[in-house]
This record gives sequence, structure tokens and C-alpha cells, in this order.
Amino acid sequence: MKNLLPVLSLLFCSFLIAQKDFEKTELAILPGSELIINGSTNVNNFHCRFDIDLISEARKVNFTMEDSCIWVKDLVLRLDTSGFDCRNKRMNEDFQDLLMFDTYPEIHISIDKIQIISEQYARAFIKVHLAGQNNFYELPVKTERNRYEGKLKLNIRDFGLEPPKKALGLIQVDEEIEIAFNLIVSGL
Repeated sequence: MKNLLPVLSLLFCSFLIAQKDFEKTELAILPGSELIINGSTNVNNFHCRFDIDLISEARKVNFTMEDSCIWVKDLVLRLDTSGFDCRNKRMNEDFQDLLMFDTYPEIHISIDKIQIISEQYARAFIKVHLAGQNNFYELPVKTERNRYEGKLKLNIRDFGLEPPKKALGLIQVDEEIEIAFNLIVSGL
């Protein structure tokens, strides 16, 4: 139920802007950018860093501005789950197993709308497609020139995933993870 309001508002607003003219631009995520999934167990923390080179190619994006919002069409980051490095071969395998890599080799993050709050802050409205399920989120984003930084906390159970247990249940992964990003983008 908590995800219903953002879905309905996005659908309604998408209908309203369907008649608008969209401008085109080309965006690229530049070297020096970071995307990290942080998590923890009852014993330790883990940090799985994504290889930004896998998503650094330039892409054409359609957008329109209305009031303090930028509406975006077709801006999807496709993250190959094998592109995450947890700095340990066994952890990499466990992480891919958790994300159901064999069945769902990619995580999709769609950016639907960006609400400009000030010169330094915005609010992004995104859809995360993980393990065959979609969830919608709003998240604050710190902006500085062409750098966009933020964190998104999500519960893996919202995607039908079960937190794994290791060592006969002695080590348990927390169900909440954090996606931290610090993206340098050209073209905006």
C-alpha cells in the first residue's frame, strides 16, 4: 500500500505530460563516479562497488521541464549484477545468488522525474526493477554542478528476496540494504 501513492501520482502525471514536447540530450556517466551497495550482517558490513565503466556509454534522453520538475523518458540504468565487486570472491558469489543472477542478471533503475528543490538539492522519483519485481521510491539528491549524490535504503524482502544465512545460521544478512551513488554526469 505504501508504494501505491507514488505509482498513482506517476501514472497521472505521465498522462498529463504525454502531450508535451520533449527535448533531447545526450548523457554519459563519467569516470570518478561511484555506485555502491552497502549491507550488513550480524557479524560484519559489506560494500559491493559497481564497475561504472559498464554504464558509462552515452545515451540519448528525452526530457521536458514543467515548473520545478524535469520529466524524463527512457532513462534506465541497466546494472549487470556481475558488475558488482564485494572484494571477496565468495561474497561476490553470495551477492549474485541473493540477487538471483541466473534468472535476473540485471537490475534496472528508471529515473522518471526530478523535482528541483534548490541549487543544491533535488528529489528523484525512480523505479527499481530487481528480481522480477518493481518498486517505486522518492529520494533526496545533493547536486553540485554535474555531480549527483544520494542514498536509497530499501528492504530486499520488498522484492521477494530472502536474506541469506551462512554458517548454519550463525551469520545472518540484514534485510535492509543501501544503494549509495555519487555520479558525475555530462550533458546536463
